Amino acid sequence: MPNPVADFPWVYQHVDASLLIQTGQGALHTITICGGPTGDGVATVYDGVDNTGTVIAPLDISMANSVSIQPITLHFDCGFTVGLYIEYGQGLVVDLSVSYV
Repeated sequence: MPNPVADFPWVYQHVDASLLIQTGQGALHTITICGGPTGDGVATVYDGVDNTGTVIAPLDISMANSVSIQPITLHFDCGFTVGLYIEYGQGLVVDLSVSYV
């Protein structure tokens, strides 16, 4: 039987606006889009402490592109060195769940 602490070390953070999730080194595991957005926009994921860091991924999250209101999980499994910051673009209204260590 897996040990949930040792085998699944990920912590999670609920995000519904621009947020500095962690400073320093770490690993981004997943981002789950928790249902359909109610406003269009882009959530940009940065390796940094603000929006001047290195872009890990821009996530275009719009009602027009949404095919489901079911959660959708995006796997990254990538490292970051400065920090983990997510910026919500103007008009974006969506809940994200970010798993990282």
